[in-house]
Amino acid sequence: MSVRLSSLFRLAKPRVVALLDLAALAGYFAAGFKGLLPLALVLVGGSLASAGAMMVNEAYEANRDIKMERTSWRPTAKQEISIKAVYAVGSSLVTIGTGIAYLANPLTALFVAFGALFYIFVYTVVLKPRHWSNIVIGGLAGSAAAWAGYSASSGTLDLPGLLLGLLIFMWTPGHFWSLALRYSQDYERAGYPMLPVIYGEKVTARAIAVSNALMIPFALALGVWFGSPYLILSAVASAILVYFTMRLYTNPTEEEAWISFKVSSPYLAILLLGIILSRAL
Repeated sequence: MSVRLSSLFRLAKPRVVALLDLAALAGYFAAGFKGLLPLALVLVGGSLASAGAMMVNEAYEANRDIKMERTSWRPTAKQEISIKAVYAVGSSLVTIGTGIAYLANPLTALFVAFGALFYIFVYTVVLKPRHWSNIVIGGLAGSAAAWAGYSASSGTLDLPGLLLGLLIFMWTPGHFWSLALRYSQDYERAGYPMLPVIYGEKVTARAIAVSNALMIPFALALGVWFGSPYLILSAVASAILVYFTMRLYTNPTEEEAWISFKVSSPYLAILLLGIILSRAL
């Protein structure tokens, strides 16, 4: 069975990697722009490691992915590509990406490796098949991208960098519980104990509302470091998110869950861009 680059590219989840890169970019600017070389190292290294982690995840989940409408198209699920080859390429990319990040500094490499390995072993292997809290704890993998970017610039991690990573950690449950609610039948067929599968639509909608309510103070608190324009932007974006969250809370359907999911992605992207622009300008 051949290894096609197009299949590997799809398995790398480029849109997810792009959001992680944006988090790393925001972290880098948040600490103060220190030149193009460290930025290039963390973006290239982080992208490769993230892509590799995605590949390993999909190789591991191939037998379940084929049972889900949302994931049955994946080359691993359709057996278009060797699972062993995906494992080999994915693990190699994680190793190479970590090595490139190390050229920025050891702390950056540590965060890059932590994000990839946490996603593979803690989230994919241990938590996702076993407990509904999988995505709550798994959100730390996304936080690592922001911390890697911050440390690539500063060589350390202090309070604003820590809070930026925690913002991503707090954003993750509401975002992915919306996706799980939209595809709850998929997850049930595949045997994943996602929150809506175990507790149903109403409890999940309530959990999304609570999660987003707890996350918004982190978004607003960053205004202390990034100024009034960021604070206004985050307040407006948060108000829009609250509106769609309350729609889902009062009407916990698959359609509203999908809208909530689609709103929460640009919400985080807007906040990250706001941080970048506040520093760049």
